[in-house]
Amino acid sequence: MAIRTGALLAAAIAATATALVHSASAAPKAASGANVYSVAPYVDMSNGQEPVLDTAITGHGVKAYTAAFIIGVGCNQEWGDTLPVGNDSYTDPEIARAKSEGASVIISSGGAAGEALAWTCSDQSAIQAGYQAIISDYGVNHLDFDVEGAAVADQAAATRNFTAMAALKAANPGLQFSMTIPALPSGLTQDGVNILQSAKNVGVKIDVVNIMAMDYYQGQQDMGAAAIRGAQATLAQMQSVDPSYTYANLGITPMIGVNDDGSVFTTGNAASVEQFAASNGVGRLAYWSIDRDQPCPGGAGGGASSTCSGVGDAKLAFADAFVPYTGSGGGTGGTTGGTTGGTTGGTTGGTTGGTTGGGGCTAAAWSASTSYVPNDVVSYNGHKWTSLYWSTGVTPGSAIAWNIWKDDGAC
Repeated sequence: MAIRTGALLAAAIAATATALVHSASAAPKAASGANVYSVAPYVDMSNGQEPVLDTAITGHGVKAYTAAFIIGVGCNQEWGDTLPVGNDSYTDPEIARAKSEGASVIISSGGAAGEALAWTCSDQSAIQAGYQAIISDYGVNHLDFDVEGAAVADQAAATRNFTAMAALKAANPGLQFSMTIPALPSGLTQDGVNILQSAKNVGVKIDVVNIMAMDYYQGQQDMGAAAIRGAQATLAQMQSVDPSYTYANLGITPMIGVNDDGSVFTTGNAASVEQFAASNGVGRLAYWSIDRDQPCPGGAGGGASSTCSGVGDAKLAFADAFVPYTGSGGGTGGTTGGTTGGTTGGTTGGTTGGTTGGGGCTAAAWSASTSYVPNDVVSYNGHKWTSLYWSTGVTPGSAIAWNIWKDDGAC
C-alpha cells in the first residue's frame, strides 16, 4: 500500500497504474461475541505513530489490527525499518503492548516497497521456516501477504507462497492467511485472478482475498460505491476459480481520506462499505491506515500523507465507522484438494425474505439473501427495479445502490 515513511516510503505511482494500492467522545464498541478479526486496520509499524494504535484499542473498540510490513531480503526477513523479525527493539514492544491492551494482531508481509519471503527466496524449506518463525515469535495464527506492483505477476513466487501455507496449515491448526491484492471497481486484474488459480493448483484455499480498494487513477468518483462494486466483481471472479468461495472469504481495504491519485474516501463512504459488509457477511474490513486516521495539522487539504487523512474528520473517525461491523472474520476452508474447500464462516446480516411495496408489483420480491446478476428484475417498496450489476443484500433505492439497481418506476 502507498504512503509510508522511512525505509518503507513508496515510490511515486504512475498515472497509468491500475490499482497498485492503494472523535470526539464516546466511541462505538464491537459487539460481544464478534469475530475479533472482522475489523483489522493496517498499522505501519515503522513511522512513529504507535500512540494512535494505543488510542484506537483503548478508546475506540479496535480489537484487531494488521501489523505492516515484514519484507524478504533474500532468504531472510526483517521489518521494514531493517530490524530483524523476532528481535526488533522497536516493533516487538509495540506488538506486545497492543496485546496487553487486548488487541489481536495479523502480521503482514510485503507491501508497496517490499516483497514477502516467497518473492525474494526460492528455497522452499527456507520460506516455510521463515513464515513459521513469524507464527512462533509473535504467537499469531493470522498471516497476511500484501502483493503489489510487479510481484502480482510472479506466479512462481505465488506458488511457493501457497505451497508453504499448505504445509504450515497442516502444522499449525487454526492458521489462516489472507492475500491482499490490487483491485479496480471492475474487480481483480488478470494477474490477481492468476493468483487465485495458483492457490487452487497447489490445493490450498485462501481464507481471505483482501482487495485494495484504492488508488484507481480513474478520476474522482464515489469511493464507497467503487469499493462495493470491486468487492462484488471480485467475488464473482473468486467463484469462477472455486465455487466454494463466499463473501466470508473476501476482505475490503480502502485507503482512508486522500488517496495517492487525489480521490477521497470519506467517513460516509466508510459507513456505506460497513453497511454492505454487514449485509453480506464480508470476511474482513480493514483500511490503510490507523496511522493516517487523524486530521492533518492545519486541517483538511493537500495531498496524501503517511500520518494523517487529509480530510477534516476527528481522530479515529474511520475506526468508529468500521468498528460496529461484527461479521465473519474470514472463511475456514483449509486445503482444498484443488477444487473445493471446507466450511466457510460468516453470517449474513440484514433482513432476509425481501419486501414488496405494493400489491400491483408482479416481479418477484427483492430478497436480501438472493444473489442477483445484471438484468434481473425485482419489486421492492412499490417499485420495479432492474439489476445493473452483481449483488447480494444491496437494497434497491439505498445510498449504495445508485449504480447497482435501476428504478423502473412504480408498479
